[in-house]
Amino acid sequence: SLPPQPPQPLPAMPPSALTEVCSSAFMGFWMNNIGVEIALVTPLIQRYYGAVDSQQLLLTFIFLHLCFFFSPAYAKASGNACHNPTVYFLFYLMGEVTLMAAAVGFVCTFVGHTAGTFAYVKALEAYPMAGYAGISPVKAAGGMYHGAAAEAAVAFVNFAFGGLVAPMFGVMGPYAGAFFYVITIMVERCAYSCGFMNPAVIFATHAVAGDLTSRDSLEHIATYFIGAMAGAAAVAAVNRLVKGGKDKG
Repeated sequence: SLPPQPPQPLPAMPPSALTEVCSSAFMGFWMNNIGVEIALVTPLIQRYYGAVDSQQLLLTFIFLHLCFFFSPAYAKASGNACHNPTVYFLFYLMGEVTLMAAAVGFVCTFVGHTAGTFAYVKALEAYPMAGYAGISPVKAAGGMYHGAAAEAAVAFVNFAFGGLVAPMFGVMGPYAGAFFYVITIMVERCAYSCGFMNPAVIFATHAVAGDLTSRDSLEHIATYFIGAMAGAAAVAAVNRLVKGGKDKG
């Protein structure tokens, strides 16, 4: 299955619908492709450096990809696309965007990631790799309740880090956010949900598998959806309490 994908900070003005769809599709395609990239470089690394720790290699590639997608250069090129419906939901709750803008961006991330995942599957069919199975529907290892709780916790700490700590790093803030996210999924260890934080990604894997109606599929999609949204809502609630306390002070 594809690696997790954390949220990207929302810009002052949301991108156009077409931009969000295209950028989400682009990100979805290349995040899915991490498995192929690892399969290609592993023999080379083994040849010159010996045995490879597959888990460390995966985390390294996730970090490198996120550094690219979170970089100021890509943000500018993509029109500050967000790639994650949870981000739109969070900033709507915080009053940063209108309901209409949040709803459009929300839907566009689902369309984009689904399109990117379909394109990736078609590319694998056209250029198959021996021993590489490709995309499978993402399922929460910890079940619905524990999986949702894990998603909520990962979303909460990453959004909190992005809002409170990452700005302290200045221009390195986006890369600090990517590094912190990798740390959180190392701690979670895919014991419950793998900390995807992006229900659009989960939806895309089930859509590609052709199953969006079975109870099992719907439960897993709901697990990631509810968990991520709960984490975002908790951050918005804390933000409101903190701002309220400062206003009273």
